Amino acid sequence: MKVALLHNPRPTRTAPGLPDDAFEEYDRVETIAAITRALEALAGRVEPVAADRRLPWRLDAGGYDLAFNIAEGAGRRCREAVPAAVCELLDVPVTGSDALTLGLALDKALARRVVSPEVPVAPAVLVECLRDEDALASLPYPVVVKPNDEGSSKGIRDDCVAPDVAGAIERCRALRARYGCPVLVERYLSGTEVTVGITGNAAGAAVLGMMEIAAAGAAAAFVYSLEVKRDWRRRVRYHVPPRLPASMLARLERLALTAYRLLGCRDFARIDFRFDDAGEPCFLECNPIPGLDPENSDMVLLARPTRSYDALVQGILRDAAARAGLTIGRDGAR
Repeated sequence: MKVALLHNPRPTRTAPGLPDDAFEEYDRVETIAAITRALEALAGRVEPVAADRRLPWRLDAGGYDLAFNIAEGAGRRCREAVPAAVCELLDVPVTGSDALTLGLALDKALARRVVSPEVPVAPAVLVECLRDEDALASLPYPVVVKPNDEGSSKGIRDDCVAPDVAGAIERCRALRARYGCPVLVERYLSGTEVTVGITGNAAGAAVLGMMEIAAAGAAAAFVYSLEVKRDWRRRVRYHVPPRLPASMLARLERLALTAYRLLGCRDFARIDFRFDDAGEPCFLECNPIPGLDPENSDMVLLARPTRSYDALVQGILRDAAARAGLTIGRDGAR
């Protein structure tokens, strides 16, 4: 089998004028190497393929049996959908969700609308222009202010919690100016944060693991911000499984699988929740192409008690191949 590993390599420096987190979603060379090794052990031939403007030509000429997709794409709201759409255009089977789900999940406001009311969500307002700011007075405070269509905590900094309407407006305007996208203003949830990893398809979809994400010390308003992620060894503690009653873990499992199904996820995804003041879990977002950095990606960390890194990566390929009707082999695909 010949596999194309679709990815976006992280540049060594950020161009002037761009936010310092512009390429936060892109992958380190170490991640690409680790995934390549894991796939080669199962499928044989693996070629890293950059998901840039030349992707259609590269895929068309490569003679690939399947594409393993971890590409974040380039652009704005639909960027994550483009590599998967190219695969569909060229009839190359691809791991993970299709273009529709990838575009939907990146837009946090749309994802919330799709999963609710089956999966609870916190009160929120989408701010696309100045007149939308009037609706901010209807929210309970404090609130979290974040870009509506970004991932990897881009734009979610340590100062993202606003105590009142004036603070929310100020933060909204700063984010819209810096990232050029709508801003989601969501009630700050003070409870436990849990991320749920899911693998598989249709009736075979199952929870891989759950992980609680907690502040390493006292924090008045803990947020899994970009600064926290960059300094994760010092500022965050991961608990696998979460420190929650079995009944609540079972409920989270049901909610996560429901969100996975409603959003149309395939092969693997990560669903994030946070508990409100009353102890009720609320959907935050879905990442249908969660990071696979072998050192610190959430999906990898929550899987460690039950699945090695290579088994995690190979399982994604197996699920996609089975869905496409392919048999994996080192000597070819059929």
